[in-house]
Parts: sequence; structure tokens; C-alpha cells
Amino acid sequence: MNMKTILGGLALTATLVCLTAQANAKTADALADGLMTICADPYIYPSSAQGYPPGYDIEILEAIARAGGYRSAQFWVNSGTIGGLGRALRNSIAKGFCDVFVGVAIDDRQIDELAEKDLVFTRPYMALAFVPVVQGAAADAKSFEDLKARTKIGVSRTTPMDGYLLMHGYEREIYQGNDRVMEGMVRGEVDAAMVWSSSLGIARRDFADAKFRPISNYKPDPLFTWNIAMVVPRADTKLKTLVDDGISQLIESGELQAIVEKYGVPYYAPVDKPDPMKYRTPE
Repeated sequence: MNMKTILGGLALTATLVCLTAQANAKTADALADGLMTICADPYIYPSSAQGYPPGYDIEILEAIARAGGYRSAQFWVNSGTIGGLGRALRNSIAKGFCDVFVGVAIDDRQIDELAEKDLVFTRPYMALAFVPVVQGAAADAKSFEDLKARTKIGVSRTTPMDGYLLMHGYEREIYQGNDRVMEGMVRGEVDAAMVWSSSLGIARRDFADAKFRPISNYKPDPLFTWNIAMVVPRADTKLKTLVDDGISQLIESGELQAIVEKYGVPYYAPVDKPDPMKYRTPE
């Protein structure tokens, strides 16, 4: 091993030690420096994106930070690689590189994932769901049920909604992904679709002049709805209270809904689903 290699290794070690020390200091007193660092995935527009606009999840937490008198910054982490969300959490907020991780769906699988990393959910701030979208010959549909006898419905392959449509006798047009469903609508291949609500934000960005719209006053079925929350360190109760209270204030003022709908995504309030934490055996 030559001297250049040795010096390079020592420099890398020093850098890692420095980063770890900074992370540990941040964890010990999260907002003492007046900065709230947001963990987010840079590749999941309209939820979050590295650029402008930054995504509704980023804007929501930035609004909470401002209201609390804090500055904000982003720590980007890709949740779409091998290991998924668990690895993203482990390599970011669990190591103290940020204070709040945004845009996580609450479900049974995530409860244990967070517990293992000493993390907890905030209160939910919105819900994402499969929603009916119409245009053309189906534009006057008043409900999801109206579509059954009128037209085939575009849907993403092997999703829960795909299975539901099959079991209940709806005529389907199958696509590989929600974005492809919306592209099919724009091309006029279908006049109705059931898509994941956040995919409408991508479609509105890419096809600003398209005529599709979600059915008005649609109330998502809780079976196909997921509440979305943020994640914070379990020990930082002050931070959790700050974020929870901020979410409540933004919901009550209507600002949170306005932020989400600015991205072309229909806002749905969190649904009354059983809280998995209530059914856990106390430790």
C-alpha cells in the first residue's frame, strides 16, 4: 500500500468521523441551531423534488418551520433503491442527518420499521387514494358507479384497484403504472380511469391542456386510501409536538389543502382507519 492510498484512507476516515459527529450533535438537540432539516426523496414529484417547485410535502413542512421561527433545508435520500424506505430511513433520519422525514404512508408494515429505528409517526396530514378520473364521453359521470355500464376503465396492472375492478365486473384497460394510465387518457384510449391521486400531479405538469378531471365530491373508499404522515425521532417529543400542532393549524386554515391542490393533486383529509399502534402489545 503506497503513501497516497494511506493518506486518502485517513482523509476519508476523518470525513466520516466529522459527519457522524455533526449528525450526533444534531440528534441531541434537533432545532437548537434554528434549522429544521427535511429528509425527502428527490425523485417522487409531486410529493418532493430536487428543484422547483419542490413538491407539496416539502412546502408543507417549510410552512410549519416558518411558523415556528425556524429556517429549513433539505437532506435528499432516494427511497427507490434496493432496501426501499427502510434503507432510506436508516441512512438519513435514523443517523441524525435530518430532523423530519416527509411523505410516509401509515400502514402495519411501517410501525415495526419505525420502532426498530426509534422513530415515530406524526399525526397524518392528508390521504392518498385511488380516484376516478373522467373526460370525453364519460365527462358527465357523477360517481364511480356510473362508469360501470358506460365505459372501460384504465387502471394500473396488479394494483389493489385492478383486483377490485376485476372482481366486480368492470371492463378494464390495463396499463403498466399509473403514469401510463394517464398517458393513455391523454391519447384518448380511455375516457375513465382509476388512478393513484398523486399521479394526477405528474399528468397536470406534463399535459397542462388535457381535459381530464377527477369526479367531483368523490369520497375515497378507506379500503383504497392511505394516510400520509411525517416521521420524527421517538425521543424528540418537542419536535413531534411542533410538527403535529403545525399540521393541525395548516389543516384548519385551509393552507395545507391549497398547497396540495396547487400541484394538481386532489386533497383528501386523513380517513378514520384503525391506528395500528392502538393494537400493539405495550412493551
